[in-house]
Amino acid sequence: MPPRRLLKLKHERTDLGFLGASLSEDGGRDASWMLRVESPSSFEAFHDHLADGSSMALSMVTRDGEQLRGEAYVSSISDGVDTATVVVLTGAGPLRRA
Repeated sequence: MPPRRLLKLKHERTDLGFLGASLSEDGGRDASWMLRVESPSSFEAFHDHLADGSSMALSMVTRDGEQLRGEAYVSSISDGVDTATVVVLTGAGPLRRA
């Protein structure tokens, strides 16, 4: 399945702004998913969850208006001087349609 662009992303009840975000899903038997967030407005929450290994409760809206919810773990944060900060999250279970 091709990546889908996001319009909105929330952690718990807090809006997370971003320059770009894409959701990739594997529609196979295990239905895994990955989220890539480019230039988040704040990445403190991502750092905190990466440091303690806890999952993040996320809700998101795709460009086609589909509302999704799921738990995810922060896989990596790349923070370069001359490049955008990119946060990669891996789903901790299936995405739920809202």
